[in-house]
Amino acid sequence: MVDIVTMPRHASTLQVREVAWEDPAAAGLRAAMSAELDPRYADQGDRLGPLLSPRPEQIALTLVVEDGDETVACGSLHTLPRPVDVDGAPARQEVKKLYVAPGHRRRGLATLLLEELRAAAGRSGDDAVVLHTGTLQPEALALYEARGWRRIPAFEPYAEIADLSVCFGTSTYRPAAARAAAPAS
Repeated sequence: MVDIVTMPRHASTLQVREVAWEDPAAAGLRAAMSAELDPRYADQGDRLGPLLSPRPEQIALTLVVEDGDETVACGSLHTLPRPVDVDGAPARQEVKKLYVAPGHRRRGLATLLLEELRAAAGRSGDDAVVLHTGTLQPEALALYEARGWRRIPAFEPYAEIADLSVCFGTSTYRPAAARAAAPAS
């Protein structure tokens, strides 16, 4: 379960909430993300489509940010079929479909979601977490690099589209009790 974070902002309140992958507000934000990014990769659609869409049963967690009664950002953790090495630590989850609606950008919402997802991966026992973005998304590349994520080699299935892919990894935030109870990798 994710702790709910409430942040005052002027007359509004931001709240992070866990929802189902199929939640209509989260699905609407993912559709807006596709509408924004698909034109950038229009000539690569056949290569990308199957690789970028996780199956709902592979989603471990979906979070949304609400500003009052409006859902303005979303992000998920996708369970990977095989762990990915990040500096000797196995990452079993991938940040997926991180998106902030255009009118709500530059408010720290993507950073808030990244940190919540990173902490959730740590609470589930992982020492590292990964993500994938595309070469034609300079704003995403800048965000992840500015937040300390390190570029790593393209992992499966993105190795198939390595020319369009940029993958990142970072350590998670794991509570001391989770670290002590975890088996050695």
